[in-house]
Amino acid sequence: MKFHLEGKFTIQALPDNVFTSLSNPDFMVTCIPDLQSHEIIDQDHFIAKVKVGIGLVRGSVEMKFSLSDKIPPKHAKLVGDGTGAGSRMHLESLFDLSPEDNGTAISWSADADMSGLMAGIGGPVLKSQSEKQVNEIFTNIKSKLET
Repeated sequence: MKFHLEGKFTIQALPDNVFTSLSNPDFMVTCIPDLQSHEIIDQDHFIAKVKVGIGLVRGSVEMKFSLSDKIPPKHAKLVGDGTGAGSRMHLESLFDLSPEDNGTAISWSADADMSGLMAGIGGPVLKSQSEKQVNEIFTNIKSKLET
C-alpha cells in the first residue's frame, strides 16, 4: 500500500540551525515518538526501533535511516527502510527550508510504501495514524528548536 503526505510549518529558528538539526541523527532520534532504542551509525545513517500499535497490529519496527541530497541550509532527503510487526515499509521524505520573518519555513513531503499486516489495516486508518506520527515528530522538532 502506498500513500503520500505533505505539509508546511514555521519554526522560530534560523535556517542554518534548523538544517543542522534536521540533518543530525543525534537530534532526529530525540524527536521520534515511541522510540524504544536507537543506534547512530555515522553522520548520515541511524537505526531506530519504534513501538507500533495500529488496530490489532502491535509490536516494534526497526527502521534504518539514511540522510542524503543535503544542500545546506535548504534541502535534504531522509530515506527509511524497516521491518517488524509482520510488516515491511519504505519511506522517502524531503524537506525544503526557506527564511521567513525571524524563522524558517519548512515544506516537507513523504511517500510511504507498506506491505504485510499494517498494509492490511486499510488506507484511511493507516494514513491517519501516519499523519499523527508525523505531526508528533514535527511538534517535537519545533519544541526543541524554539527553546
